[in-house]
Amino acid sequence: MPKQFNRNVAISEIMQSLRRIFKAVQDYSHEVSEKFGITGPQLWALKTIFQNESLSLSDLSERMYLHPSTITGVIDRLEKKGYVIRNRDKVDRRVIYVQLTAEGKRLAKRAPSPAQGKMIYGLKNLKKGELNLIYDSVQKLVKIMEAQNLKVTFFFDRE
Repeated sequence: MPKQFNRNVAISEIMQSLRRIFKAVQDYSHEVSEKFGITGPQLWALKTIFQNESLSLSDLSERMYLHPSTITGVIDRLEKKGYVIRNRDKVDRRVIYVQLTAEGKRLAKRAPSPAQGKMIYGLKNLKKGELNLIYDSVQKLVKIMEAQNLKVTFFFDRE
């Protein structure tokens, strides 16, 4: 921010920055869909499973910062496409593990890193004060937009 604060310039720069973020995620999702035939969230799930070999649905949900029901829908679609398989835990049959098929591994190796993953990685590497500042600011934007009660899943995807 320049030394002499100009409210209109600040608002303009905030709006431009938000547009850039939304555009980057939207372009990424379109590119992944065109090149690989899956959505950005599906790729994100594939990459996350690939990094861990096998994950329970609840662990996958935690690592992706998403509700378990959202993850279930993503995994359903990946399973239909032949990229993942589910296995029940031998001891606790309620626990379901997900792992990649050979085809899923091939796709995960050649596809780019997920956009949401980049954002989470960047946020995790911020100092506590920086993260709190962004958190507070984003919460204020949500209130300004009266969006506190909107149900959301992924950026620009209909998972």
